[in-house]
Amino acid sequence: MSDEIQYTVEWAIKPGSLAAFKEMAESITKMVEENEPQMKGYQWYFNADGTKGYTLEWHTSSDSLLAHLQNVGDVLPNLMAHCDLSRFDVFGNPSQEAKNALNTLGAKYFNYYAGFTR
Repeated sequence: MSDEIQYTVEWAIKPGSLAAFKEMAESITKMVEENEPQMKGYQWYFNADGTKGYTLEWHTSSDSLLAHLQNVGDVLPNLMAHCDLSRFDVFGNPSQEAKNALNTLGAKYFNYYAGFTR
């Protein structure tokens, strides 16, 4: 069984907020890259009309996930001024402590069963 956890967050971007949302995404990405050495992958995507944003995260463990939530906790309210969280899908087997933190964000869980990464 893998300790790694991946999740996808879907953001519904408020009208007129795309530029500010993208600025925040760039700023948060830099903060994550500089302060979270356990983060395996962290990426942002947008749909064609800029009404939805997606964050894909790949954590090495529940500890990595909890460190991330602590790192971005102060900036998340500023991001939420420009969007609504519309979907939060978690793939893997996070610890109960990590689940408790993610539950406040409306996370849905998909437990790891089988597979591999190269």
